[in-house]
Amino acid sequence: MADWTKKITKAVGDDLEAGETLLSGIFLQPAGETTRAVSRGVGGALGSMIAKRRQDKADDGDGLRSDEGLAAQFTDEPLVVGLTDRRVLVWGHSTMSGKPKGLKFTFPADQLTDLEIEKQKATYAVVMGFADGSGVVREAPRVGNKPTAFLDAFT
Repeated sequence: MADWTKKITKAVGDDLEAGETLLSGIFLQPAGETTRAVSRGVGGALGSMIAKRRQDKADDGDGLRSDEGLAAQFTDEPLVVGLTDRRVLVWGHSTMSGKPKGLKFTFPADQLTDLEIEKQKATYAVVMGFADGSGVVREAPRVGNKPTAFLDAFT
């Protein structure tokens, strides 16, 4: 199992401020990405349409504003998120190397006000709420992630 805390430190440790401590890291992708990938492989175009409908339905009822505030910065692409004693740092993800790359944005750790993680069949659902009232729903693949460690670091 990948240790994202180690990967972050090794690949982009220079993005940390002097004296800042990386507590935990996690790999996130858009919610439903695993389902879409499986559906494409199994059912082709029909499977993709079914997965898209499921995702659209899930987006309607979560009550989170994802198109403004901090949530708007979480683009629909795979991201690596690091939690330090001061900040939350968000990097892109290199599909070639599997490492975090290119710091996209940061924000103070106290702006992440809510974090919920729920184990699902092939993923963990990750819900992040922010002080500005916005929030995002992403998923963390079960293989190669330790979302409970990320939750522990948050609390």
